[in-house]
Amino acid sequence: SGALARAGLERRGELVRLVMTMRGGDRPKHAHEEFSDVSVMPRSMWEPWLVFRKPLDGRVQDNLRKWGTGGFRRISEDRPFGDVIESSPTRSAERALAPHPSLKPQAFLRQLVRGVLPLGKGVVLDPFSGAGSTLAAAEAVGYESIGVEKDAAYYDVAVKAIPKLATLSAANGYSR
Repeated sequence: SGALARAGLERRGELVRLVMTMRGGDRPKHAHEEFSDVSVMPRSMWEPWLVFRKPLDGRVQDNLRKWGTGGFRRISEDRPFGDVIESSPTRSAERALAPHPSLKPQAFLRQLVRGVLPLGKGVVLDPFSGAGSTLAAAEAVGYESIGVEKDAAYYDVAVKAIPKLATLSAANGYSR
């Protein structure tokens, strides 16, 4: 967060990916049958995402007119883009195409990617692209994207995975 702010980006808030994973201290280790009604700790069901943007040049409407950016695309006329996005864990079919320890599901990423270009114009930048799932989501919704990945092995995974992930049907996700 600090590095992005020092690079001149403006922190605009947070989004939460609401997901139930199988990680965490669900039951007492080696005593799960004896204490089957006990959870060791609350199961984390939210994953915070920070939102940054280039500082506005004037007002939001000025930036929308000039650059096509400055806000989020609404879900519908009656529903704004919200700060909580429900998500399922990443499907095994996606993990098979793009093996990465923090791969996010296409259904979630397509909602997020669709929202970040409010007028549907522009380029999505993923400065930590890993196996390319965000870039695949951008392709699936019809956006251009640029990814940066310093790990050569994950770059190679992304080159193969992006076209395959982009063509997957994503339940509850957006497509063109």
